[in-house]
Amino acid sequence: MKNNRFVKRSSFSYSTKSNKIRVIRTPGNRLNTLNMIKKKSSRTCPIEKTKINGLTIPGSRRYSNLSKKNKTISRPYGGCLSIHALKKNIIKAFLIEEKKLAKKVLRLNKKKNTN
Repeated sequence: MKNNRFVKRSSFSYSTKSNKIRVIRTPGNRLNTLNMIKKKSSRTCPIEKTKINGLTIPGSRRYSNLSKKNKTISRPYGGCLSIHALKKNIIKAFLIEEKKLAKKVLRLNKKKNTN
């Protein structure tokens, strides 16, 4: 008869998010459990929806003890935007400024032509 009973190695019996287990078979043909660790999610860019490279992924409690150097990246919008989103923002700002200057020049040329 097949024995499906396994040895639970911890005393915490409630099935919560932090207490997931995986059943494995040992070389001695016994069923044992492995405690599954919750995956930590990395910070994502709100525009590109991609992972921000260069950041550490500590647990929620350890995050408050980290120095600012480990929480951010040394560029504008360092710990918030990915490099591609930042590049798009910079180009967009530059083009808006260029557009303003072009309008100003056109306005000045019109004034010169009318006078």
